[in-house]
Amino acid sequence: MSKSKSNPLAGCDKDCINGISCDVVSCIHNNHQLGCTAGKIKVGPSFATSTNDTVCDTYKSAK
Repeated sequence: MSKSKSNPLAGCDKDCINGISCDVVSCIHNNHQLGCTAGKIKVGPSFATSTNDTVCDTYKSAK
């Protein structure tokens, strides 16, 4: 996964992961413009069968 300084999908103004759009503003990796600034992300669990079953394991509270 590559990072970009200008990701039109996420509206990033600093290093964001290309193609990742995130609206979880309570996460430390969210740039508050729908961009994810984490070095990489991990989504799981492996047994998920729908989007309701998934979670971003990279989430870290900004507080």
